[in-house]
Amino acid sequence: MRGALSLRPTYYEALRRLTLQLAGVQMGSDHAFLVETRLSSLARKEGFDTLDSMVQELFSVGKSRLAIQVVSALVERDTHFNRDPLSFDTLFNIALPDLIEKRGGGRIDLLSYGCGSGQDIYSIAIRARYAAVRAMMGPVALHMTGVDYPSQALERARTGRYTHFEVQRGLSARDLVANFTPDLAPGSTDWLTAAHLKENVTFQDMHLMAGSESMGEYHIVMFRGAIAHYSRTARVRVIRSLTKTLRPYGYLILGSGEDLQDSYSELEPVAGAPGLYRRLKHDPMTEPVGKQPNGQTSFEGAKTRRVGT
Repeated sequence: MRGALSLRPTYYEALRRLTLQLAGVQMGSDHAFLVETRLSSLARKEGFDTLDSMVQELFSVGKSRLAIQVVSALVERDTHFNRDPLSFDTLFNIALPDLIEKRGGGRIDLLSYGCGSGQDIYSIAIRARYAAVRAMMGPVALHMTGVDYPSQALERARTGRYTHFEVQRGLSARDLVANFTPDLAPGSTDWLTAAHLKENVTFQDMHLMAGSESMGEYHIVMFRGAIAHYSRTARVRVIRSLTKTLRPYGYLILGSGEDLQDSYSELEPVAGAPGLYRRLKHDPMTEPVGKQPNGQTSFEGAKTRRVGT
């Protein structure tokens, strides 16, 4: 990178439009440094001499694979272990006990939507191993699926590899030692997720604006710390899709400081539990009325247009 603000303003605005179009995420006008930091690393990985040369090829040639990589890098969110512990309390103290009582046995399926590098799911898996939680769960098994855009972060979630800095963010020493092992490769300071945490855990990449058809059905959907980043149209579309994935009386868990605002849904807020919503109906819902971000269900064939240089 040639400097903190080397990217041409026309390219920056074009990247903002592309991210809104493909991911429904609104980047601020003051995020140039973040954009350059993330895309400069991607440019080097893709073999470009400069960030400008990569972005120029993106908008002059219109490569869909490169568009996937660029947008995925831009929408990747920072996360850490045990992020927003109040929402985890909501999961283990309200949603899970209610579902366990209703079901009595079998399995409970949980979706982490926008799972990033996987710390949320592994944090839940760690807490699920606590003696009190195991006693509460009884014969019920918790299966977890994390979905997000294809990215390096999602690959790290799959492998369960974290840096020494990352495991220090939110993990107690007890939980670290009990659930991770140090990487013994020469020069490495990484930690590897233990096999027992990966049981009943799956990660898959998908276009988060693609709708619910490919996601399956879940008893619990966790979508935390991201709703404010979406445009209003995209937010309505996402909430509708997530509602469709919920089984009858299933729960949507937002961040403890988030709410649905004016987003369309068939969800009822749970009194005394900020960010918690219950689905009471299971009727088919129509697609949102009005303009959708771009009507695409995947990144394939993503169109980029030439911008001024």
